[in-house]
Amino acid sequence: MQANCKFLIFAHHQSMIDSIHEYLLKKKVGCIRIDGSTPSALRQDLVTDFQEKETIKAAVLSIRAGGVGLTLTAASTVIFAELSWTPGDLIQAEDRAHRIGQVSSVNVCYLLANDTVDDIIWDVVQSKLDNLGQMLDGQEKSLEVSTNQSHSSPSKQKTLDSFIKRCNNSPQDPSKKHCRD
Repeated sequence: MQANCKFLIFAHHQSMIDSIHEYLLKKKVGCIRIDGSTPSALRQDLVTDFQEKETIKAAVLSIRAGGVGLTLTAASTVIFAELSWTPGDLIQAEDRAHRIGQVSSVNVCYLLANDTVDDIIWDVVQSKLDNLGQMLDGQEKSLEVSTNQSHSSPSKQKTLDSFIKRCNNSPQDPSKKHCRD
């Protein structure tokens, strides 16, 4: 199984989750979907499919419903198509792939659109993390972002297609970092 080819895609709004899921189905990418409407009894079966079936390459997840209590260590890439205002929600969602049993490095990508509410939310999330870090242990904490991407050119942002194409290519070195230009 090519664990480096599986990825998690998190979103917040139902319309975004629907769009991403429909897009992956249109591109014939095997995927599972877990959101607030997914019955609890079905969630573990979907997780097992993602973990064990080579044909399942993606998991489309709601930040809240898919961001806690699931072990999705078959993924080596976590993508956020949208942000939550709460840093803990983002960290918990990232941790779905950072679990006991993870054997490869995990790349986390935040797809932020310039000149949108993402700019505001990102700054608020960073500020909250800084404040919490200072209050708890005197250290500033923040989500680290690759600084080699231009903040002024949305055309250089990764698209969902770039992650799908990687799954259709030959096996890759699992130590390779994928969220760089």
